[in-house]
Amino acid sequence: MDKLLSEFRQDLVSGGWVLFSAERTHSIRKFEDSFQSKDGCPFEDPEKSGQEIIWSWPDKKNWRVMIIKNKYPAVLSGVCTPTRYFGPFNVHDGVGEHNVIIFKDHDIPFADFSVEQAVDAIRVYKKRYQEMVQASECVEYIMIFHNYGKEAGASIFHPHSQIISLPILPPDVLRSLNGSYKFYQENKKRVYGVIIDWEIEQKKRIVYENDFFVAFCPFISKFPYEVRIFSKDSHAHFEKMPDEFDKYLADVLLAVLKKIRKVLNNPPYNFFIHTAPAKESKFEANFHEFYHWHVEILPKLSISAGFELGTGVDINMVDPDVAAEELRNA
Repeated sequence: MDKLLSEFRQDLVSGGWVLFSAERTHSIRKFEDSFQSKDGCPFEDPEKSGQEIIWSWPDKKNWRVMIIKNKYPAVLSGVCTPTRYFGPFNVHDGVGEHNVIIFKDHDIPFADFSVEQAVDAIRVYKKRYQEMVQASECVEYIMIFHNYGKEAGASIFHPHSQIISLPILPPDVLRSLNGSYKFYQENKKRVYGVIIDWEIEQKKRIVYENDFFVAFCPFISKFPYEVRIFSKDSHAHFEKMPDEFDKYLADVLLAVLKKIRKVLNNPPYNFFIHTAPAKESKFEANFHEFYHWHVEILPKLSISAGFELGTGVDINMVDPDVAAEELRNA
């Protein structure tokens, strides 16, 4: 296909649609420099600035990563209560834990981390995830995410990620779980395995890979230059990944972030980890049979407007084949 003018593509997992209205020539806008100096930065010396510290990695004296409580949490600590009804609606108290994961060096964004620094981040993500699951029976899902740049929601320049536990399953995750299970029931194959094998066979949308992970711009990318990272061996739970694989995930994550920065002039972005729910007992099947945890990286290049909001169909103006080629060659 030399030119992709207008085409709807259906997501194999969720069943949702994406409209590609793409030209091979496109312009990338410049973004506001979000740099903030160390002066007055609340994360430069968290203890001095009055942050509530949970723990430090590897230790308090020589910390490279620190977990603190979010001063403005989206969910609040409290007693786990069951879902209740308000008229015809289900209501659940916003009970959970919202932490900030601070990285030591103010002037080093995640894309410039060494492999060792990225491994630190991955290990802290896994450790805190496991602690949150064990701390409360109310936890249904845990979201790990990283915002870079003001347009992507990073109000503080100092590099940091966030982790939040939720008493409900997010709808996007639930759709993926249901779609994955349905595909497995109908085809006796894991849908993510089918997608990964096809992308590797096609080669067009591969951005980077190593022995254990592959990164590509999905055929059904909802956003321009969207990249997803999958392990080549299927597993449902990120937090159960053996430590020996951390350096390989760090390698591919850093490579993709550097490529995105080079091609798109240091854009704001979000990355997050989609993993299976914290608890499996309420589901009739083992998630390992059909789900596959992964990292999604979304440069903040477009704004949802009336069509997207009114239909639930995202418009992507960049052919993922073109996006992948540019990132791969960067």
